[in-house]
Amino acid sequence: MRFRILSTLFLGFCALASQAQNQLLPSGGHIGGSFQLNQNFYQRDSTIGAAGNPLYDNVRSGGEGWLNLNYASNNGFTANVRFDLFNNSNLHNPSQNYSAQGIGFWNASKELNNGITITGGYFYDQFGSGIVYRSYEDRGLGIDNSTFGFQVKGKFLHDNLYIKAFTGRQKNLFTTYNPVIKGANAEYFLDFGAVQMTPGASIVNRTLDANSMAAIVTTINSYTTLDSSGNYIDRFIPKYNTYAYSFYNTLNWGNFSWYGEYAGKTSEAIYNSLGKLINVPGSVMFTSLNYSVKGFGVTAQWKKTDHFVFRTSPNEQLLKGMISFQPPLAKQNSLRLPARYMPATQELGEMAYEGDVFYTPTKGIKTSANFTHIELPNGEKIYQEISGEVEIKKLKNDHFDVGFQYMNYSLAIYRGHPLDPLMVAYTPFAEWTHRFSEKRSIRIEGQYQDTKQDYGSWAFGLIEFNIAPRWSFALSDMYNVKQNPDNLHPQAHYYNCFTSFTEHSTRLTLAFVKQVDGVVCTGGVCRYEPAFSGLKFTLNTTF
Repeated sequence: MRFRILSTLFLGFCALASQAQNQLLPSGGHIGGSFQLNQNFYQRDSTIGAAGNPLYDNVRSGGEGWLNLNYASNNGFTANVRFDLFNNSNLHNPSQNYSAQGIGFWNASKELNNGITITGGYFYDQFGSGIVYRSYEDRGLGIDNSTFGFQVKGKFLHDNLYIKAFTGRQKNLFTTYNPVIKGANAEYFLDFGAVQMTPGASIVNRTLDANSMAAIVTTINSYTTLDSSGNYIDRFIPKYNTYAYSFYNTLNWGNFSWYGEYAGKTSEAIYNSLGKLINVPGSVMFTSLNYSVKGFGVTAQWKKTDHFVFRTSPNEQLLKGMISFQPPLAKQNSLRLPARYMPATQELGEMAYEGDVFYTPTKGIKTSANFTHIELPNGEKIYQEISGEVEIKKLKNDHFDVGFQYMNYSLAIYRGHPLDPLMVAYTPFAEWTHRFSEKRSIRIEGQYQDTKQDYGSWAFGLIEFNIAPRWSFALSDMYNVKQNPDNLHPQAHYYNCFTSFTEHSTRLTLAFVKQVDGVVCTGGVCRYEPAFSGLKFTLNTTF
């Protein structure tokens, strides 16, 4: 019933806007959209751990889909609606099946003659780098924390002053979380000729609802530790309102670009590393400096986090109810083995710094290097990466890419294995691409990861054949070549047989996959995924 009502409203909006627009401008408006479908077929394989849950034991298949329709007119009116479908989907919980359907996103916007835009419904946005507020979607991790409410944004008073303001609630699947959030952001552009600056400021207020507060109070009242005077030392009075704020600036001077941001948060109830509610404020300091000229570039970043946990309420954990987003500093590796151990942002506290350098000594050769170091507030190292890479494109039909990664990774912090030592891994990798003709090419990857922790050492190989612009075929294998004696999993091959077909704006993929369990990360946001065995089918199209 809700879907029918909202669909009717959306089509009515489009019809009225189109009719009104056609009276003003002959060109009218247009409707576009996109469609995505994922389908999994689960094949039980107890040897790799792909068993023992409803996906493999009962439902055997599942998937999800999104149909998005967009209307835009030439007089500044736009409308969007998205239908979401989950049928025995493992997207939100990789070990459980979830089924639901309905309108997952809709809004209507109007740009006024003075350049101000008003939006009602769901919307995505962020303030600054997103530390105090970011509503966004990451379907690969099952994240859709758009804000549902009203938003106003545009240039006010002066062409160089841009202001955004909103009020609403964060999305929770097909409903919303009950706490209300409000926020405002302002940026001002300054041009001094050789130097340009864009300072900005943000503030976000979250107000808890009565049920969320009652759950917090119940937890606090369960703490019974007394001091020598008979007072409860772990109890405190929680607050309904929490305020997060930030000040930031982007400075551009010639070949230099510098971004700096400070974010703070008033005291609120958050869970510490021992799983106990404490009443503390929070802060984040983040800066990034970039210098680039033809053939050479360097980027340096630094971040310090202190108890900056900001969700719709402290009752929400992991990827639920997120309001803030902390920019990751670790290198975003794309190859299978170098990307296997990625660090998740530690909201309770971490200090991280990273440096990237690229240098092109001559045409056709590019070198790059990265150094990343992350530690806890007490100085304990929890992640470190040193890597280098060389790309060679000197030959007309051949492209070579070779590199090496050294990594330290805390299994205790990132995987919850308190007895495991700091992981040490050495990973060389190489890639060769050969082009037979304008349309046909082959790509071969080889990677080896030497480590004595976790599963032990791995070898990975891939061969891919492409027939542009339509076909792609790939076959890969990942094998636990030197097993850690403490690892209880048997040695196994993790095959992946993949094919894709593209026709204009439509792409179909089909893959038989055996995937080892591990942590999947995107932009510093991570979640654990169990082993997978079976077929994966996807369809993506735009219109």
